[in-house]
Parts: sequence; structure tokens; C-alpha cells
Amino acid sequence: MNLLQVFFIVSAFLILILWIDIAKKQRFNFLHIFLFIWIAFALIIFTLFPKALASFWQIFWIQRWADVLVYISIIFLIYFVLFLFNKIEETNHAFTEMVREISIDKSEKKEIQWDLLILIRSYNEWKVLKSTLDSIIKAWYKNILLVDDWSKDNTTDIVKDYDNIVYIKHIKNLWAWAALETWFEYIRRFGYVKYIVNFDADWQHDIKDLPKFLKAFEKDSNLWAVLWSRFIEKTDTNVPFFRKIILYLGRIFTLFISWVYLTDSHNGYRTFTLDTVKKIKLTINWMAYASELVDKLEQNKIKFIEVPVNIRYTDYSLSKGQKSSNAIFIALKMIWTKFFKN
Repeated sequence: MNLLQVFFIVSAFLILILWIDIAKKQRFNFLHIFLFIWIAFALIIFTLFPKALASFWQIFWIQRWADVLVYISIIFLIYFVLFLFNKIEETNHAFTEMVREISIDKSEKKEIQWDLLILIRSYNEWKVLKSTLDSIIKAWYKNILLVDDWSKDNTTDIVKDYDNIVYIKHIKNLWAWAALETWFEYIRRFGYVKYIVNFDADWQHDIKDLPKFLKAFEKDSNLWAVLWSRFIEKTDTNVPFFRKIILYLGRIFTLFISWVYLTDSHNGYRTFTLDTVKKIKLTINWMAYASELVDKLEQNKIKFIEVPVNIRYTDYSLSKGQKSSNAIFIALKMIWTKFFKN
């Protein structure tokens, strides 16, 4: 055995030790398992049985060692790119947590002891926010937790005109996925409520649909969450045709990735029990948070159903809402989170 073979065998054992250390810290995933174990055993086998190496590479039409080194380098390059991406994700998540803590700390600490609490996230929605709040109050739902996502308009002045609104202002714009977890964290600390409703500020949701959610809970005491559906039955929802196609593909993807069949994959109008909010914690800082929410419901064996709703699509809501072109990035983000993220 020459020095090069000894070097390869020692390297293989170092790789295995590194993987065991990661596994003990419970930070391993599919990508680590595949790369660390495969590379380590490949080094050992091909070092001890060098003739097997030539036979193996002929399967892939590789004749020269230089080609092998190039391909191995590409594999490691991809791995380290993914590794760096994961570190960036961790940094972004830590930053979001910090902003959330500061924002909650600066807000009014008020115990919420209402049967029903409506959650609203507002970001420069002054054109429609008042109409949305008025529609909720006219329907006799007066208890609201509003996260102002660092709006630059007069959202603060609008909210001052209403009683029973618990107001949290993010010190940095974090978008809807972070606002949802900010609501949940505030409720975990100060909430004693029966039902929690996720409601949009942009006039898309119809407050008249809310009794359908509440009736579902009344019919089934084991129900912990109710999600919207624009397609479970015919409604007045005017979903653009191309978005219908994207949402249909989203249903297939949700079934594949989470083993959950939904008639409407991305749910914005939702109602939860307090136990649900306490049991799940969202980690994705991006649009895929809605898919992660469904995944968390399934992982925690939380019983939920869908109810039909009427969603109003206007030029205003479409201009501020999620673009259909983001669907591919949402899918990739969910795959990354579920299979490769630490």
C-alpha cells in the first residue's frame, strides 16, 4: 500500500467521523447522508481494490483520472453552494426572529381573552385597510390583532380610530410569512382565545364566509383547523385562468411532497384553534410558508378540513399579491426545506 492509498483511507475515516459528529448533533439530512457515506465508502473500496475503479468508471464512459477529478470537484462545488445557501437561510431566520422579538417587545402587552381573534397583516394597505376593518366590525367581529409590516403610509393613524385592535409594528418589513409567525408567537404568550382567523387586509377575503369556518368547528369537536377552498364547490371567486392551472399543479405537488390532498393548495383564509397555534412553528422565510403550514399540520396529525369561500380578485389585490410565476420557486423551496435543510 502506497502513501496515496493511506491518504485516501485516512480521508475516508475522517469523513465518516465528521458525519457521525453531525448526526450526534441532529443536524444531518438526506444530502449529508448521501455525500458523506457514499464518498467515504467509495474512497475505501477503490483504494483497496484499484482495479474496481477502472471498471466502475467505464460504466459512465470515463477513461481518465482527470475526468474523475473534474466530476468530483463539481459534486463538491454543488454541495458547498447548498451548504452556504443553508447558512444564509439560518442567518435570515435568526434576523427575522430578532426583528420579531424587538417588535413584540415594543408593542402593547395585552392578554387576549376573546373567543374569536382575527389576524391581519398590513403593508402599505391604506387604500383598502379601513374598508377591510369596517367590514369586519360591521359583521360583529371586533377583536383584531394587526401586524403593521413596517408600512410607510398612515396605517398607524388608521388603526388609532378603532378599539380592541392589538397593534404590533415590525421594525423592518418581513412580509406575510414572518407576520404569520409573529401573530402566533404573540398568541402563544398572551392569548387565551378559542378560534384564530387569518384574514387579508387587501379586501380579497369576504367576512361573510367566516361563519362557515365556525360551523365546521361546531360540527366536529376534534377539528383543529379549517382552510379555505376556492374549488371545493362552485363559488363566485373570479380566479384568473392561468392561476387556476398553477393552483391545480400545486394540488399535485402538495400531495406528492406532504401526502395531503387539498382542493386548494395555497390557503390564505384560515381558522385555527389555540392548540394548533401552540403546536406548530413555521420556519420558512418565503412564499412557501403556506405549503410548510400544510406540511406541519400533517406532521403533527392535526385534523383539518376545507370550506368553500368567495375570494375577490381585483387589479389592486393582484398587483400586490403573489405572482403565479413564483410557483416553481415555491416548489423548490419546499423540496429544499423538507429533504435537505438542517
